[in-house]
Amino acid sequence: MAPRATILASGAGTNARNVLEGVRAGKLPIDVTAIVCDRAGAGVLEVARDFAVPALTVVWDRRAESRDAFDARVVDAVASTRPDLVLMLGWMHLVPPAFLARFPQTINVHPAYLPLDPAADYDVAPDGTHVPALRGAHALRDALAQRVAWIGATVHYVTAETDRGEVLARIPVAVDDAATESALREKVRAAEFAAVNEAIKGWCARR
Repeated sequence: MAPRATILASGAGTNARNVLEGVRAGKLPIDVTAIVCDRAGAGVLEVARDFAVPALTVVWDRRAESRDAFDARVVDAVASTRPDLVLMLGWMHLVPPAFLARFPQTINVHPAYLPLDPAADYDVAPDGTHVPALRGAHALRDALAQRVAWIGATVHYVTAETDRGEVLARIPVAVDDAATESALREKVRAAEFAAVNEAIKGWCARR
């Protein structure tokens, strides 16, 4: 039986669609049984409908609910889907220790070329130059601000330290003439798809 996977996503759902297309084509050996989204009307909900995957929407109203209460609802929502693997594909909230204790098999895609050593703050690009580890929610913005020559896509285990979990897959991408966040995101999209696919296959092989 294929391992059960739950996708967490907040936005358009391009990575979710890539995964579901891979599953449908028999290229990814998982069963995506649910999508959890934190934004009403997010594009990933349309992806869920397109692939007939049950979707759970857990929206946080910061004015009416504490962060702890919201986190608890997310844990409950994911727990109800009974996942073997949790895929964070554009999920825009950090998860609390209680989430990681409940779902240690959680992996995340990040738009940067992260070091294989989680403690390192830089790595070496294919051309031999040093690349800073662009961690956190604004990796693409930081890449532009620091005028780095390389970005990329990394899939890693989620830990209590942001973007410092064990790396399952990573692909470098040259910035070249991309001058905006949207241009960088378009450049990295194919690398994200490939890295996520590689990471899922690797995770299944190690299981």
